[in-house]
Amino acid sequence: MNVRHQFEKHFSIENLARIFKENVSLSGATGIDNLDPTAFIKQLEEQLEILSRKSLAGTYRFSKYKLKLVTKGKGQAPREISIPTVRDRIALRALNDFLSERYNDSVNFVLPQDVIAKVKRDLDSKVFNGFIKLDVTQFYPSILHTELNSRLRKRIHGENEHILELIQSAISSSTVVKSFKNDVLETKGVPQGLAVSNILAAIYMANIDRALKQYKGISYFRYVDDVLILCDFNNAQELARDIIKRFRKIGLIVHKPDPDSEKSVIEKIGYPFSYLGYYFKGELVTARQGTIDRLKDSLAAIFTASKYSKYSNEEFLLWRLDMRITGCVFEKKSKGWLFFFSMINDETLLHELDHYVDKLIKRFKISGVPKRFSRAFKELTHNRFQTNYIPNFDKYQRHQKLALLNRYFPKDVEGKTLTDSQIDYHFRRRIKKQTKDLLEDIKDFRS
Repeated sequence: MNVRHQFEKHFSIENLARIFKENVSLSGATGIDNLDPTAFIKQLEEQLEILSRKSLAGTYRFSKYKLKLVTKGKGQAPREISIPTVRDRIALRALNDFLSERYNDSVNFVLPQDVIAKVKRDLDSKVFNGFIKLDVTQFYPSILHTELNSRLRKRIHGENEHILELIQSAISSSTVVKSFKNDVLETKGVPQGLAVSNILAAIYMANIDRALKQYKGISYFRYVDDVLILCDFNNAQELARDIIKRFRKIGLIVHKPDPDSEKSVIEKIGYPFSYLGYYFKGELVTARQGTIDRLKDSLAAIFTASKYSKYSNEEFLLWRLDMRITGCVFEKKSKGWLFFFSMINDETLLHELDHYVDKLIKRFKISGVPKRFSRAFKELTHNRFQTNYIPNFDKYQRHQKLALLNRYFPKDVEGKTLTDSQIDYHFRRRIKKQTKDLLEDIKDFRS
């Protein structure tokens, strides 16, 4: 399928309507216009027609994004997240799907835990005696528009200039707290938090990734701005200089390797290091302490929120707690702390977490019995596709969805006669909120 036909397929009214239903309708986020999906749906047909028509004609332009600051912890500058309007969110998802299809043979996305599995495999092979860990400073804000555009033109050319202009509009629209007439367009960087951010970053890095994967005698890993190379320690310094130089050519500055730094370091295998939230120390593969502390804080927060809630309910507390412990499957994705850290081999940590939950149960005088991290981890690693211990909400039938809503969210259903689609909407909306909370436990895992 040629470029034009691919683009028309993704920006058809029918496909945009599907995107709204599946990816946008359940979100409560609002952009600079403060319009949420519930209000947007009242004008859905009109807005989708405008979006499709203008995108295909090459006249659609993105609104400014609303700034959201996300803390990365004490002493670190917050991460700047760009929140689009509802209509722009639909357009960005369609643009992401178009680019993913266009570049499906050259850009592959892998889960962090799958990257870690390969790292473990190569460390266990004993082929390498050294490693290089590099961190790019200000990765997304440093992406050069001219460099990105030149890469895009290799796959999007000819009579498709309007597609490049749409992408340019997406990355140049300013991110603001409040909109003013004199706000200027951005000339560098890709806003973080957009549906299209990751695919554009991957396209930007594709040439470097391809070149480094062809290097002999090394094993190369990159996840966004974190780079890890397993190699011969004797060649590590020269190799690091070469990689840093390659990054600098496209405007990316790498933290200088320093033995006392967690950002960039060159050392022999066996020296403790962290990567993508994991911590490697000899044969031990565990979670980094910061992610463990964040998980414990979120567990304690469930108890505290229940204690001070007007509608305190021990059964609901235990359900939320179990979700935090086991994670779940929802929308064909595995979600939760244990899924993310499924590559650890630190059984002691799992029992430590179980003990921490037991202490919270006693402190808050809860009579029920929660699930266990240690049991959930065994189910996850040995019985993932058959287990009932970890909920798979994608398999829930109508009666199961209705039972869950009646049990934990009765206000959604009591006294109402609901259609199947209404039951599904309330169910997906509630589970979406819970899985969003699960993501909080592993956010900023690279920092």
